[in-house]
Amino acid sequence: MAHDSSASILRVVHHRPGIAIPAGACDCHVHVFGPTERFPYSSSRPYTPAPAVVEDLLEHQRILGLDRVVVVQPSVYGTDNRCTVDAIARFGGNARGVAVIDRQTPRAELEQLARSGISGIRLNLAAAAADAAAAVQVLQHAESVASEFGWHIQLFAPIEVIQGLRRELKQLRVPLVLDHFAGIHASAGVRSEGFKVLVGLLSGGTCHVKVSGPYLVSEQPSLDEVAPLLRGLVAAAPDRLLWGSNWPHPLGGVGDITRGPVSMFREIDDGAALERLARWLDDDALFRRILVDNPAALYGFNTPT
Repeated sequence: MAHDSSASILRVVHHRPGIAIPAGACDCHVHVFGPTERFPYSSSRPYTPAPAVVEDLLEHQRILGLDRVVVVQPSVYGTDNRCTVDAIARFGGNARGVAVIDRQTPRAELEQLARSGISGIRLNLAAAAADAAAAVQVLQHAESVASEFGWHIQLFAPIEVIQGLRRELKQLRVPLVLDHFAGIHASAGVRSEGFKVLVGLLSGGTCHVKVSGPYLVSEQPSLDEVAPLLRGLVAAAPDRLLWGSNWPHPLGGVGDITRGPVSMFREIDDGAALERLARWLDDDALFRRILVDNPAALYGFNTPT
């Protein structure tokens, strides 16, 4: 791939899927990092990722045969959404974005984000169990902004936090998207209390779940223990499931953010991930619904005919 070698050291490890990918297919969860000369990371970032620039993302889409993408603001940029917005612009009408904001984000900036293809607000409440009251305040502010701009709220949190906030989440007036199987570990399965809470949220009609990053909810090399979890979600709400790769698969971590080692990425074959999803679903119409129709409805894409 021809671009500034100083901007990225990402190595693409996935192969072209050996299955038919439907027109309009969307990867609903990717991140872009850098180049840091244009888009410097926040000084308070929790880790320092290697670059994974928009040219790498374009190659990711090309290899997988995907037409659409949702760029999710990573934590290392805080509320500076310029890198995410720049990536969206490179895809034109085939991209949407999920931004990170706070109470200090000016209204003019919110309006600009709306014009730039942002369609949601990302909340990272992974540590919310330590301060539930603060989490509720963050959620209420996000709901107020999302309601005004016609956005959704995307929530990254373990299932224990989601359980603790289930009343507030159930009462949201905007669509809700839960990342990465809603943080339910595959070993807990569909009989767990967490899964029952999730089904209750899905029954409200506005909750969505990203069936993304199965390696985040299972340590099994084959990941096949995730299949029953996926099928349980299909039984609950097939029209509100979204697929995302979690490209470029950041490892994250905590360390010396100024001089410590750069955090690299997991070597995940996303072509194999798509083949695995199709095998688990074993239903071409459902595969298309999750890759094409459901994202089109939530993010406002035109569904191919």
